[in-house]
Amino acid sequence: MKARRSRTKLDKMSPEALDASFPSARYFQVHFEYLHETINDLKQQVNQANQQIAELQQQLQPESLRDIGVASYAVDTQPASNLRQS
Repeated sequence: MKARRSRTKLDKMSPEALDASFPSARYFQVHFEYLHETINDLKQQVNQANQQIAELQQQLQPESLRDIGVASYAVDTQPASNLRQS
């Protein structure tokens, strides 16, 4: 019921009164400029974070390869008595 009343109320308002009751175009322009800047800042932060993650992964990769090399070396140096002879 209130929606109908507000519609009729809006219908009865003059164009000047309608303009005064809603935010101006400048309000929306400022709001969307702010959102655009915020989104760009967030994109830059995400790109920087991704770059840092990639650098950390590169730093960790040689260490993990070293660990794999040590593990495979330990496997290769098992005593021959554990091998089955045919």
